[in-house]
Amino acid sequence: MEAFPMPDDWQVGQIINNRYEVRDLLGEGGMGKVYKVYCRDWRRDMAVKRLRPSIFTRVLGKEEFVREAETWVKLGKHPHIVSCHFVETIASVPSIFVEYVDGGGLADWIERKESLLYRGDPTVILGRILDLAIQLAWGLDHAHTQGLVHQDIKPANVLLTQEGTARITDFGLAQARFLGGEVNLSRRADASVVVEGVGMMTPAYASPEQAEGKRLKSSSDLWSWAVSVLDLFVGTIARGYGPASADALEEYLKEGPIEPSLPLMPPEVATLLRQCFQPNPVARPANMREVAATLQVCYAERVGVPYPRAVFEQTPTVIGDLVNQATSLLALGKPEEALAAYEEALRLNPNLTAAWSNKGLALRDLRRYEEALAAYKEALRLNPQDATIWMNKGLTLYDLRRYEEALEVFEQALRLDPQLARTWMNKGDALCELQRYKEALVAYERALRLDPQDALIWMNKGVALYELQRYEEALAAYEEALRLDPLYALIWMNKGLALRDLKQYEEALAAYKEALRLNPNLTDAWMNKGNVLYDLQWYEEALAAYEQALRLDPQDAPIWMNKGNTLRQIQRYKEALAAHEQALRLDPNLTAAWRNKGNVLHDLKRAEEALAAYEQALRLDSNLPAV
Repeated sequence: MEAFPMPDDWQVGQIINNRYEVRDLLGEGGMGKVYKVYCRDWRRDMAVKRLRPSIFTRVLGKEEFVREAETWVKLGKHPHIVSCHFVETIASVPSIFVEYVDGGGLADWIERKESLLYRGDPTVILGRILDLAIQLAWGLDHAHTQGLVHQDIKPANVLLTQEGTARITDFGLAQARFLGGEVNLSRRADASVVVEGVGMMTPAYASPEQAEGKRLKSSSDLWSWAVSVLDLFVGTIARGYGPASADALEEYLKEGPIEPSLPLMPPEVATLLRQCFQPNPVARPANMREVAATLQVCYAERVGVPYPRAVFEQTPTVIGDLVNQATSLLALGKPEEALAAYEEALRLNPNLTAAWSNKGLALRDLRRYEEALAAYKEALRLNPQDATIWMNKGLTLYDLRRYEEALEVFEQALRLDPQLARTWMNKGDALCELQRYKEALVAYERALRLDPQDALIWMNKGVALYELQRYEEALAAYEEALRLDPLYALIWMNKGLALRDLKQYEEALAAYKEALRLNPNLTDAWMNKGNVLYDLQWYEEALAAYEQALRLDPQDAPIWMNKGNTLRQIQRYKEALAAHEQALRLDPNLTAAWRNKGNVLHDLKRAEEALAAYEQALRLDSNLPAV
């Protein structure tokens, strides 16, 4: 569905683009707000970083931001990195859709002494601190091996599951926010800021080379990681360390933690942090993998048991990473790149049901419908019980206008899973195309019992009611759809259709005006606005609306015909005749255009030609009413 303008702030319960249900506001800061949403397409919770429009000050800032933020998507899956699913621009504002992590942020865990982090005796707490330090080192190592420097490592950019698994977030956003043109709005040392000529950083966690604006390598992240580990031992968030972090470490070693219940830092950890705080990046440890190995030995010696987590092996997940990357590319509107990734995954393992199914989605997006059907056939050979694959196959048949076949496939999907609201809706859509409107209405009602918050189902129910000439009920359905999604232009247009048939012309014009405000390229809205203006005998205004519709779609025969009718009303007969002839060139079977051409020829006193036009109209439809 096309993204139409949305308010800067989302409300809990709001449906965004008919895909995302807003469930909670997770937090907000200088960058914008973070929401928890439920993605209907993927049927899972996600976190969405919704950026403030004001952070983009450069002309190309948004495009550069999105391009850089996509480096996070390409990191793939890792147990200690928050997965970035895709970046989607909604209402001209980039929104980053990432994995939802349910345990909150590490910064909050550090500041709240009653959190799980600091419960238990000192040895238990030490084990948790070392565990978190190792997990962060592994996550950073994964990014560094792929050539990505985070640039803003700190506890605020670490999320935790309720069980205590750490995941680093906001990869690529430091550079993205800098390229986007964000202006520094904060002077707090623990807040992320953009510094002219330096880029994105948090002063309290910045390495000396970062503070000086030098080119950064992975060794800069190592410094920031060490400050974060120092926070864990001190028991509070750094406020002013930065390049003075080495001095802060020595002060801590003299003074101890802020709470007597917290464990002391083991000497081997202190030695490791001193190495990380070397002013010369070359003198720091070689990589995060080496750092993690040192801490694993420390864990075993100090906690008294072997470190329990296994090293994440990347090799076996190459295929899974390809599939995840392809799925993200598909969500980003890059079906060709997604298709290439799915095909590579299938080359490595031709029995991946999800890859075949999603390959079908990519091919459908590319309008390669027959190939999409072949992909779904293979997916269903591997898993004939997957209702979603049957549904997507049905949608492809629908695109091919093979409505009877689509209907059969949707019914098979519903036999496998009768709880899929959208499949009931799709069944209704196929029935509408077959002009079985009463049956379609039953399907839409079933869909709404399963999901009464889906604006698209309400709109399609309204279409069925409209075709049954139950205009008042159709209008009520459109009103409900607009209550759920007031910024979906097509609903406003359909509302205008119902109002016109109820002869509420002024209200219909208002509906079309709103539809065109939301989407000025909606051709049908311009045409239908012209129809209402014609009804009101405002012929010049109607003509202007038809002209705009034809600028958007000059191949639409009915619009040319309506333009011809309007020109006839203002006695511009030759132009009217030319418009009807253009309509007939585009669709020689458009019966009404032959009749209307005859009317204009009659006005021009070209009786023989008018008669020929009327006869052609009658050959096409012997029951054609006279006008």
